Amino acid sequence: MPGATFSTKQSGNDMKIEVNGNGFLVDKVWSDAEVSVMQAEMDSWKSFRYHNVVITDAAGKTVKSGGTNDPHVVLPGLDHFGFPQDLTGKTVLDVGCNSGFYSMVAKLRGASRVMGVDVSSLYTDQASWLRDVLGFSPEEMTFQAMDGAALEAMQEQFDVVINLGVIYHIENPMNYLRSVASVTRGMMLLESEMLLDPVVSEYAWFIEKEYGCDPTNWWIYGPKCLEGMARAAGFSRVQFNGFLWRPEPGTKTPDGFQRQGRGVLSCWK
Repeated sequence: MPGATFSTKQSGNDMKIEVNGNGFLVDKVWSDAEVSVMQAEMDSWKSFRYHNVVITDAAGKTVKSGGTNDPHVVLPGLDHFGFPQDLTGKTVLDVGCNSGFYSMVAKLRGASRVMGVDVSSLYTDQASWLRDVLGFSPEEMTFQAMDGAALEAMQEQFDVVINLGVIYHIENPMNYLRSVASVTRGMMLLESEMLLDPVVSEYAWFIEKEYGCDPTNWWIYGPKCLEGMARAAGFSRVQFNGFLWRPEPGTKTPDGFQRQGRGVLSCWK
């Protein structure tokens, strides 16, 4: 399924899309002018971007946003640690969707409808633009700027929730987890910065100021701690799937802290 192609409609023409370790590949040939316009749009994100979105057409012309995170490189690891590879007929919510890469992946893997939410409208605008470039319709994929702690206001549930790289940025994590649980019908994939030392697996580290020079990093959780939090929030079964990424031993953040790892949990209602 990860290497499968998917057809979308764009300007009345079929376009096949594939996602692999190099990004999105489309079987359409864009003109130099079209590529120039797309790259100019991506360049306008420079002051506010994270995902490095890469799109290559059938002639090998490539546009990229140049963010610091390569989601197409991360995806195989997420697949190994529980990212659903067959979402046929499922509704999917992508919390903290950023520029929409994983929302697009969910649709390519068969989701009937995808909704992406992010606290920043700049990111959801990027995601909407990417959706339109790849030829998905707003009826099957929507993006909305909203706080993850207010999800229950949607009064809707989703079969699968993708929740990647968000919870350690949340000041009040239990309110947030309960909100996500309220809109989850089936399962949630939860990924976060996590404490590597098994001795402190049941604990959480509160970040008083900054971690990684980022003042929005509030907590780093031990895997068992986050498992318990997810159960308390309303998930009946929670499984720690392992560490997606580990730093080299002795690696420090720019502010001098021991760098921790990235772990993944699967949570079922």
